[in-house]
Amino acid sequence: MNTKDFKAANLAENLVDEIQSLEDKLSQQANKKVVVIAYEQEDNL
Repeated sequence: MNTKDFKAANLAENLVDEIQSLEDKLSQQANKKVVVIAYEQEDNL
């Protein structure tokens, strides 16, 4: 697996909202700021 095989995911607004909700939940549980980054695999593999 090569990092060149992935690009930032293009997500619908409702999915971004869900990720932000997950970040908030994880941040509270971890007692520190947690950031979730979404990537998608390139199709040409």
